[in-house]
Amino acid sequence: MKHFFAITLATLIAVTSVISSCQCSSSKERKNDYKPSITGDAGEVLIVLNKQLWESELGATLREVLGGEYPYLPQREAYFRLYNTSDKDFSGNFTIFRNIVKVNISPDYKESGISIKKDVWARPQCVVSIKGASAAQVMTHILENRELILNTIEQAERDRLISGYKKYEDPKVREAVTKNIGGSPYFPKGFTMKKNTPDFMWISQETTYVNQGILIFKVPYTDQSQLENENIISQLKDLWQANVPGMRENSYMTFNELIEPGIKKISYKGENMIEVRGLWEVANDFMGGPMICHIFPDLEKKNLIFVNGFVYAPKYDKRKYLRNVESIIFSFFWK
Repeated sequence: MKHFFAITLATLIAVTSVISSCQCSSSKERKNDYKPSITGDAGEVLIVLNKQLWESELGATLREVLGGEYPYLPQREAYFRLYNTSDKDFSGNFTIFRNIVKVNISPDYKESGISIKKDVWARPQCVVSIKGASAAQVMTHILENRELILNTIEQAERDRLISGYKKYEDPKVREAVTKNIGGSPYFPKGFTMKKNTPDFMWISQETTYVNQGILIFKVPYTDQSQLENENIISQLKDLWQANVPGMRENSYMTFNELIEPGIKKISYKGENMIEVRGLWEVANDFMGGPMICHIFPDLEKKNLIFVNGFVYAPKYDKRKYLRNVESIIFSFFWK
């Protein structure tokens, strides 16, 4: 019995030692994998570049690309708000900024170009590194890849919002949309169903001075000509006029006549669609603002789905609110 007890005790000690070792190892791995949360507000970008170059033509190029005017807004607003720090000061809180564009210049570089990484020093972080043998070479990379740089940072901002929408969503709204068209975006809490019919749904978040809305239309898909630019605009006008009335008699949502909307084909997460951006207004009234719409066929190719976001915020800048509805639209997924 004593011999058996000694063996059992030794076995328990060995097992405990193994478990303790695994726990310590796992804890150490988790500790090494830990990264702090990002800092900075939505739409902010830190440019890591010494002051002399920041004030040179290279800095002007970065400000033109990243701080340039965002299209289809009723007033001038930049793509991003830019901050600058030098490479020697890039430490501490600077390293955990949400969006970082880091410029490295050295004549010793045999290779140059742009690289994009996530979560280098913090989470969820976007880091764009641009390196070259000279300032002129770096400028060339920036100008040739301006769309890549803009879209990368913009999508990083959307992804952060979408992550929050998924975490703090109102599932009832998403489930109602899915029941109707077979898929749905994620809607954060605060968005409520304003109208729900088989062919039209209106979901919105309305406060005293800000209205963020999502309009979803389902239209029979008859032929490819429906997707021609002129027909897309014509269809949207008809859908708005029939379904989105204004506050006054004979008033309704339509396109701003002075600014021609932009239309392009995009691909997102394997789905091909048409994107429309522009300015909307209310006929016979004084309301208006920016809009975005994604158009694509349903899974059975029987209907065209129009997922349309718009913003009305007469007292405020519009870019951040437009980014909110953009992110809802980009969160769409089929069931």
